[in-house]
Amino acid sequence: MISDSTALSFEIPARDALGREHVEGKLVASEDSLQFYWRFRDRTFKRTSDDMRLIPIDYTNVESVTCRTTLRWFKPRLLLKLTDPRPLGEVPGTQVGAATLMLPGRGAKAEARAFLKMMDYRKSDALANASITRLSDLDGKRGI
Repeated sequence: MISDSTALSFEIPARDALGREHVEGKLVASEDSLQFYWRFRDRTFKRTSDDMRLIPIDYTNVESVTCRTTLRWFKPRLLLKLTDPRPLGEVPGTQVGAATLMLPGRGAKAEARAFLKMMDYRKSDALANASITRLSDLDGKRGI
């Protein structure tokens, strides 16, 4: 049986030496949508205790999710690309409609593989439901 959801922790490194705009978060592949939780990490000179912010992303909006590793000792990266760039617009360190997420921890590669399998299943299920809905809408219009 497939588990209810799969989660994956990530980081988006700071863009400057002072550690400003360092983002940490979690991706959750829930049944309804891909949930992108994020917050700023505590900085050296300023303590922040931000709550996690949630960005729900519809699976039909996800263009691709891939895992990349360069060398053994570097953190693996998850590349998330969206067809509509608006959901990730407020997250620092993301490009237009895409995000490169560093995966911390020893078992990050294995967790990423499990997460990618769940994402593939959830995305294909969402696309199938969307096409069934479109077809039933077309059948309903023909009967009029």
